[in-house]
Amino acid sequence: MCRLLGLMANQAVDLEFSLGRFKKYAASNRDGWGIGWYESGKTMVYKEAGLASDDPAYDQRSKEVRSKIIIAHVRRAIQGEQARVNSHPFQYENWLFAHNGSVSRESLLGWLTETYKKDINGQTDSEVYFHWILQCVREKGNVVEGIKTALAEIARTKDSNDSGGLNFLMSDGLGLYAFRFSSPGSLNYYSLYYLFRNPGDRQPSEFISKETSALVRSKSLAGERAVLVCSEKLTDENWQAIKPGQLLVVGPDLGLQTSQLLNC
Repeated sequence: MCRLLGLMANQAVDLEFSLGRFKKYAASNRDGWGIGWYESGKTMVYKEAGLASDDPAYDQRSKEVRSKIIIAHVRRAIQGEQARVNSHPFQYENWLFAHNGSVSRESLLGWLTETYKKDINGQTDSEVYFHWILQCVREKGNVVEGIKTALAEIARTKDSNDSGGLNFLMSDGLGLYAFRFSSPGSLNYYSLYYLFRNPGDRQPSEFISKETSALVRSKSLAGERAVLVCSEKLTDENWQAIKPGQLLVVGPDLGLQTSQLLNC
């Protein structure tokens, strides 16, 4: 299973990811990795194919990134070969997107207009899923309504019942959007949690992913207000589960809103 990690803070922060100490555990997500962020209003992405802990660029890039919004991903391939173009997060204009799960690539391709189809570069279902959401967002003129429309159409099809997961993290540089959904039999497998941090909270500077054993460090996060979203609880703090079918929206002021978009 892929892993999602997102952060939105009131000021630019660092968030260092290090797998170097845990190579034998990282093997379960060996098909690519990537980090997306915003720098002076510009969308930035760095990603590679292969095992993150075997790539010196992983530690180097994660140490350099400072941003109010960060989305990170480690990939276990379901569709598409091991290649940089198939690694997450994906970028389109000012948007970033990372997905955990699987959908019907062919069905979604059939729904796309040429405007969005022509800019698909890889072989994954995730990239097509991203472009389908963007197409609906543009048609509706509203991000939440667009996401709702995109998901409703997927749910209307037979494929949604067999879905390996629709979990995603997405940003337009202004807010962070997190969604969780899968078929009933895999809801526990496709988990998604969020944590709101205030400067006065007890805040460990290091936390470890139980799934990938990735060590996550932050030198500056302890002094900032921030919302973290992850596929798992990284600490023993008060992480809240995003409910199945629920969209979490983190606004520019770090205000939180939830909407039930699909029923399980």
